[in-house]
Amino acid sequence: MKTRAFLPFFLFVLALLGGCAGMGLGEAPPSQAAQDALAQVQQQYSAGQYGSVIRTVATSDDIANAPKSLRIEAYKLQAFSYCVRNYPELCEETFVRILQIDSDFTLAPNEAGHPQWGPVFKAAQARFNK
Repeated sequence: MKTRAFLPFFLFVLALLGGCAGMGLGEAPPSQAAQDALAQVQQQYSAGQYGSVIRTVATSDDIANAPKSLRIEAYKLQAFSYCVRNYPELCEETFVRILQIDSDFTLAPNEAGHPQWGPVFKAAQARFNK
């Protein structure tokens, strides 16, 4: 009999925990507009249009409101573009912005070894971790 008395409570707790299990796990998929904006930024970057990359990322509401992973990719290309255009302070600021979104963010080995943005990223990490 005692077991039956706890059954409704146990089921309630399971339902409550099950409802909480999905919270905060993963991101909602990006909107088509956000995907299109990132694709545009990637095309601009590939074409060497670094000024356009900087402007598009800075002015796109679709990117600003996108899930973290998409924003990080766009901000990374913006940071690289700042470095290539010889704006190391803005490059570092953008890397710090990425680290504020994801403190575990790291560059891929080939990116980290780049002579322009590799050292700037290390400086951003040091600044972020102060």
